Amino acid sequence: MTKEPSARLIEQRLRNRIYEILEILADCDAGVNLVGINGYFNLFDDFLHRPSNESRMSVLSKDERAIVLEIAHLLEEACVAIPDFTKAEFVESGWPRQIAPKATDARMLFLQRGLFSEEFDEAEPGQRFVPSAS
Repeated sequence: MTKEPSARLIEQRLRNRIYEILEILADCDAGVNLVGINGYFNLFDDFLHRPSNESRMSVLSKDERAIVLEIAHLLEEACVAIPDFTKAEFVESGWPRQIAPKATDARMLFLQRGLFSEEFDEAEPGQRFVPSAS
C-alpha cells in the first residue's frame, strides 16, 4: 500500500510546480507558444491561489510570495488590457516581454533557497524535516 503524502510534501511539490511555471513565463513569447494562451494564464493561477500560500505555514518565503503575487497582478492587468485576445494578439501586445523579467527574477529568488524534495518533508530545501519529540 502506498503512503499518502503529508500536507508539507504536497506544499513542497506545489512550490516546485510554481517554479516550473515561472520558467514558462520567463521564456517570453516561447512560453506562450509552448503552453498556449489558456495554459499561460491558468497554469500559474491554478497553483497560486491556495490558502496555504497565504498562511504562515507556506513553503513560500515572504519574498517568494510577494514576487509571485506581483506576477499574478501583471497577468491580471494583461487580461484587463486586452480581453478576448488570441495567442498571436497577446504576443504582439508585448505583455509576455513585460512579464518575463519579473518571472526571471522570481526564478532566481526561488533558486536562492533551492527546490524542495518531491519525496520527503524538508524544513528547507536540502534539510530533511525531523519532527520534534513532544
